[in-house]
Amino acid sequence: MKIDLIKFFKSADKVYPFNGEISPDAFDSKNDEFQIIEPIGYSGAIYKVDGSYIINADIQYKYETKCARCFKNTVNEVNTSFSAKLEENHKPTEEEEDDDIIYYEEGILYLDKYILLEVTSSLPMKTLCDENCKGLCDKCGADLNKERCNCEDDYIDPRLEKLKDFFLDE
Repeated sequence: MKIDLIKFFKSADKVYPFNGEISPDAFDSKNDEFQIIEPIGYSGAIYKVDGSYIINADIQYKYETKCARCFKNTVNEVNTSFSAKLEENHKPTEEEEDDDIIYYEEGILYLDKYILLEVTSSLPMKTLCDENCKGLCDKCGADLNKERCNCEDDYIDPRLEKLKDFFLDE
């Protein structure tokens, strides 16, 4: 989304509301582990505050990925938000980069880039199909959410085997 800030800067208005959607195709996931499955929705506002400009945005999206425990396809919905200060015409060096500043040029703010960055940073490291997912048996591969397996879980790390008898004397 391209926001023309010049009219807002010159007006007496204190708030500039915005909303929109970004196509899932605009999000390049770099791998096939997850996929955005619906348009990324966002809404927010830019505020004039003591000579500065502050942007707040709420973002909603759905993605599909495999459960980290049982590998079943799962769909999750994420609601996230960000807030930042707007600054003009500055190309920050890596040392100067600040997540709390969004840059615009010649009175134009290209918001999609910042929305997609927030989506990237809000994706969870690990996704589960259910909070209580039991996963797969590491010996036979059975889905422990659907069935019990008869595999014995008696393996003890030889380095820790002596601890097994540690409390027997008491």
